[in-house]
Amino acid sequence: MKVQLNHPGSQKPFKLGSGYISIGKNIIREWNNDIHYRKFIQHDSYFVNGLGDLSPTQEALYFWGEWEGYSFFKPFSKTDYRILPNGLHKLFHSTVIRGLQNTDPYIYGEDFKYCVCKQKGQLTSLVLDDLILFGTVLPKLGRFYIDTVFVIKSHDISSNVQMTSGAQYSQVYKEETLEQLNEYLKTPTFTNNNRVYHSKTWWDDKDYFSFVPCKLSYDNIGFERLFIELSNQTFQLSSNPTGKSFLSNCPLSTKDLWKEIVRISIEQGFVLGIKFDEPIFNNLLNDKNEENGSH
Repeated sequence: MKVQLNHPGSQKPFKLGSGYISIGKNIIREWNNDIHYRKFIQHDSYFVNGLGDLSPTQEALYFWGEWEGYSFFKPFSKTDYRILPNGLHKLFHSTVIRGLQNTDPYIYGEDFKYCVCKQKGQLTSLVLDDLILFGTVLPKLGRFYIDTVFVIKSHDISSNVQMTSGAQYSQVYKEETLEQLNEYLKTPTFTNNNRVYHSKTWWDDKDYFSFVPCKLSYDNIGFERLFIELSNQTFQLSSNPTGKSFLSNCPLSTKDLWKEIVRISIEQGFVLGIKFDEPIFNNLLNDKNEENGSH
C-alpha cells in the first residue's frame, strides 16, 4: 500500500505573547494549543548520503518536521512563509504547562512512530513494507511537500498500550504523544482500532528504510521542504490538501516509488535523516515558574 497522508503545513506566526514567550535572552515557542504546525528544526541526527552509503554520519541536521512541545526559537527575516521558514527551532522537552496537541508522526528515538493522524479504515491495517508519505499539498503552487517518508515495520495495538500503560515506550514519547490521546493513555481512554506503527529503519534494511529529507546547512532564509510536482504522472498524487489518498493509480511498486523519492531527495540537495535523538528535558521553564512563585 502507498499512502499520501496530508497534514497541515503552515508555521505558527511569530508574535510574542501569542504562542511565543521570552525568558532572558531566549525566545520559547510554547507547547502548541492550536492546529498542528510544522517547524524548521536543527537537531542531533544520523544520516546517509543515499543508497550505497554504508557509514551513517552523526551531525546536527536541518529539516522540517513536527514537534508540538517546547522549542527555542530564532526568528528569520520576513519572507515567503508558505514555503520558507519563519525561524529555526531547537527542541526540548518539558511538561511544565502541557499544551493540547500531540506529536505524530514522532520521528525521535530508536525508530519513527505513527499512532493517530487520520487512522480509520485501511490506515488501521497497514502491514510490513507499506509506505506512507507524510506531507502537505499547496494547490496554488502545484506541489506536494514531503517531510517524512515512513516504511512500516511493525505495530502495537492501542489496547496493549493501554493495558501496559505504555511501559514499552520512552517517557518523552508518552508525555509528548500517548498521554495526549484518548486512544492511548489519556484518561479516560476508549476502545478503538488504532495502532502505534513502528518504522523500518536503515539498520533493518539498507535498501528500503524510513527517512526525513535533511540538509547539513542553510542560508539566512532556510530552505523549502522536499517537493514533488502534482503534475508528476509517476506519483499520481492527489491535489486535495486534506485527508489521505491511497496511490492506487501509481504504476510503481512501493519500493520503486520509494527509490524515486530518494532520487528526487538527492537531486534537490537533501541527505537522508535516518535517526533523530529524543529531545531532552530542560529546566528553564521550571526555574522560571519557581522564580515567579517566589515573588
